[in-house]
Amino acid sequence: MARETFSVVEVNPAHRFARLRPEAGGPLVHVSLYPDEESPEPQLQLREGDRVEGQRRGQSVADWGWVSRAEPPADLVERMGELLAKLEKFELRVPTTAYDLAEHHWRHSRANPLHLELLAQLPTFFDWELSHPYEDGALLERLQAAMQPYLPGFAVTPQPGRAAFLVEPGGHDVPAPEGSREAPAATFEPLLLQVNGLLEAAGAPVRWVPTEDDWILSPPGLAELLVLHGVLGARRG
Repeated sequence: MARETFSVVEVNPAHRFARLRPEAGGPLVHVSLYPDEESPEPQLQLREGDRVEGQRRGQSVADWGWVSRAEPPADLVERMGELLAKLEKFELRVPTTAYDLAEHHWRHSRANPLHLELLAQLPTFFDWELSHPYEDGALLERLQAAMQPYLPGFAVTPQPGRAAFLVEPGGHDVPAPEGSREAPAATFEPLLLQVNGLLEAAGAPVRWVPTEDDWILSPPGLAELLVLHGVLGARRG
């Protein structure tokens, strides 16, 4: 079946489809908002002004790929350039361009290179790719290892028969409230508040900063910058 060329004239993110106008003429057709996951195309959302080619099947288009992509807004490209410059001041270097970052941000990329690169350089508390936090047997071990450069001898131990942690140094008894599988952060929030207090008392330059569904270990100013630019998602609280 022959492939045709189409122009994107409407995008509906809520229902995850776009409307296309056949460049050879004819009624509008629709297509999925993202390429098939098996497709070699980058997992970027369609935008108005894109041109794609694919196989028409009734009122839809299958197996589509880009002919050309609309450019992201110039002010977003400029803002991403400023972000890259600010990240370098925190000794974080991201091997991509401001244009690429803007396009991934604008198109709600499923594999945002900035997010992935920063997560590779900044410790997180949870490891969602490994397992759910409630089944993550290495969770406290990772916390202890991450704290050693700032709090030598730091240790955290679950209390037998109690929903609490013992935190050293200091012998702090910290509650572990009941959370849920959908919101496990509630269980660990008092623990990380206590750890942040120890970090502050020791004059450490980092804190565990809450994000949408996790914490990252970073200078507070860096975390604020990443939230401001939509890299980490909104902070809880």
